[in-house]
Amino acid sequence: MPRNNKRKKKLSIFKKFLCIYCGILLLAGVITLIMLHSLLKDYEEGMPSGTMDKIVNQFTPDGIGKLLSDNDVKVNEFETNDTIAAYFTDKLNDGTVSYKKKAGEYSEKTPVYVVYAGDTPIAKVELESAGKNAHKFNKWTLGTISFGDFTKNLAEVKITAPTGADVYINGVQVTDTYKTESEVKFAPCLHVSDYVTVPTNDVYDVGQLIAKPDITAKLNGKDLTVDYDKKTGYTIYYPSDDELYKSMESRIYTIAEQYGAYIINRGSLSKLSSYMVGTAAEYVSDIPAIWAYLWGKSYTYQFNNESITNFRKYSDKCFSCDVYYDLYVDYKTGNTTYKTSLTYTFVKQNGTWMLADFLIN
Repeated sequence: MPRNNKRKKKLSIFKKFLCIYCGILLLAGVITLIMLHSLLKDYEEGMPSGTMDKIVNQFTPDGIGKLLSDNDVKVNEFETNDTIAAYFTDKLNDGTVSYKKKAGEYSEKTPVYVVYAGDTPIAKVELESAGKNAHKFNKWTLGTISFGDFTKNLAEVKITAPTGADVYINGVQVTDTYKTESEVKFAPCLHVSDYVTVPTNDVYDVGQLIAKPDITAKLNGKDLTVDYDKKTGYTIYYPSDDELYKSMESRIYTIAEQYGAYIINRGSLSKLSSYMVGTAAEYVSDIPAIWAYLWGKSYTYQFNNESITNFRKYSDKCFSCDVYYDLYVDYKTGNTTYKTSLTYTFVKQNGTWMLADFLIN
């Protein structure tokens, strides 16, 4: 019996030792797993791609605005984050968002990526180190995000505006720092310097904007009309003047009809010239009736579809307008309609509005 008791006692001690040993091993394993998990976590956080995954997850129609706002992204002085977000929302709806290392710029110290919406590159993201974690791996955060490199397909925003006009893009005034040309003369006011101060335009180039801009302008408190053409950019026009238009409408039509009648040998050169000065007077004095083949024939004529458009007042002594009419000529054996489009430039001389120049369009 005593020998059995000793054997049982030894077995009990061994079991206790084994349990303690297993517990120590288990604890060591747990500690090792915790340390390994911490190491892996720090390692993953130290990988730039992990940070990029989080950033790219914000490139969604709902998240892009917050991403821009949180990181104080400012592309240019004319566009807010809301404007940029609205533009990229459309891009982000076009395809899956992904990213790649930017060739030529990526390095381990400065990770740089290109973000894609589908196959279209839309942004460049540069990460920066935010210090080291417990295991001495870099902690990465968003450094800069830019879009300019990927808007080259957008047209340069070039603006031609009356000299002295206040020009605004998205409510922000365009300053003289963007002015590339000053006091540029333009048609149809190239030949009025003998009578009035020649109207001029200024030209601005603000580079590329992300989204289509809202361009407005004022001159002497009047809102101006803005037009866009792919080749010439944005053109801001001198204002119209309803009161002046009404007072001049009859005179403009009279001159237009006198010109048409003279061309078909039914008008008087002296009467037509009495409305003119300068280049306009010189022009009509040198031209014969270009439809002289009607000379000696019997015919009737009338003016149809007359209109005055593009009425622009440059000053109290100068304005221009476009005039159109169909001159219908019936010479019994047939008829012809002459579609006539002219641009008139008037100057005020001794209280009377005179036609100083005109263009045949």
